Amino acid sequence: MNEYKIYQHPEGRHEAVKQGWSWPGFFFGPIWAMVKKMWGLGAGLLVAVVVLAMLPVESAIGLLATLISLGIYVACGINGNRWREKHLASRGYDHVDTVSASNPDGAIALYLKGRYADG
Repeated sequence: MNEYKIYQHPEGRHEAVKQGWSWPGFFFGPIWAMVKKMWGLGAGLLVAVVVLAMLPVESAIGLLATLISLGIYVACGINGNRWREKHLASRGYDHVDTVSASNPDGAIALYLKGRYADG
């Protein structure tokens, strides 16, 4: 079970954001950001990773570029879910609850079940 923060938009849409390390952010960095509609972040990360990948790995600068790229992906793993929370808040979503669930859809379902059970 993971902890998920539930965000609600005034129009009634819900999003669940897992707390802690983001494996999708770590493995897919720029693509993950774009899938989550964080277009600016995703584009910036993609440009950075592509530019760094163009440097020859055999050189000292290429080795440094590889380490920087790894650092970018680690940063996405560590900070990805917090970045997503800030992005949702900037789009008008409010944090309404935190629940334990096995996946994001289950977290939203638990939140809605509890909300409607209360009246």
